Amino acid sequence: MIETTGLVKDYKTVRALDEISLKVGRGEIFGFFGPNGAGKTTAIKVLCGLTSATQGDASVMGIDVIKRPVHVRDNIAILSEEPRFYEEMSPRRYLNMFGKFMLMSRTERTAAINRAADLADLRGYIDRKIGQLSMGQRQRVSLARVLMSDVPLIFLDEPFEGVDILHRRKLREHFRQYVEKGNTVFFTSHNLIEAEQIVDRFAFIHKGKLIAVGTAEELKEKYLAPSYLLHVADPQKAKELLDSNLRLQSIQISEGNVSVVLQRRSDAPMVAKILVEGGVDLYEMKTTGTMEEVFERTSRGDYQ
Repeated sequence: MIETTGLVKDYKTVRALDEISLKVGRGEIFGFFGPNGAGKTTAIKVLCGLTSATQGDASVMGIDVIKRPVHVRDNIAILSEEPRFYEEMSPRRYLNMFGKFMLMSRTERTAAINRAADLADLRGYIDRKIGQLSMGQRQRVSLARVLMSDVPLIFLDEPFEGVDILHRRKLREHFRQYVEKGNTVFFTSHNLIEAEQIVDRFAFIHKGKLIAVGTAEELKEKYLAPSYLLHVADPQKAKELLDSNLRLQSIQISEGNVSVVLQRRSDAPMVAKILVEGGVDLYEMKTTGTMEEVFERTSRGDYQ
């Protein structure tokens, strides 16, 4: 769906992108993260054909972004961080206009507007002038426009901004159904805790360089301390067995589970062996830590 090789974007005094190479496939929600100034916005602008790369290759849906940027934009929808509107229009009229651009019939437009307004939580102000709306409300109007689009790839920058918990859940379900049809979401956000609930693969960029790509489990395994949460039949016995047979940083029982931090990641396979041989059933063993912690490490440059 998206493929870049050696993508570079130079400005007069800085290199915003430094040989970014990545692949994003169909049917996934791909998260793109990094600190402010890392190069995220520039990378997205290049992929959307809104700015040109200095060197390198990039294709979106098999279309050469460098040579055919307009054709790329005809096949994507973008939720940008700085939406611009016709201030005197209401959200309803604004969305209706875009429905006409998409060649929808009146019946199709009405249905699409109602569906998008519900998902983006616009009902309370759908007939007010956009010029009277807050930035968060404008962001939701822009989100509704994207939700109306029938395209195979959407770029979302902070799609949950200003959206309440109920509608966030609806949006997550909508995006999951969207990618299950073979479509793709390119997702950015500052809320990594929420991103973990929706993103399939993460990419981290730092000072214009792509420094890490993988699933949440893969990146936690690589960048975080070897910490695990164990769901076992007998937590107290499991704690005693592990404490006496492994070198640990810490171990504790919390809410019926055993939380353990190993001194060496290579000891992880021994956990199950020790418990089974000690007569304790192990139902689940999963890596703990959050993507925020991964973000903190990569933002510090602690990734080599």
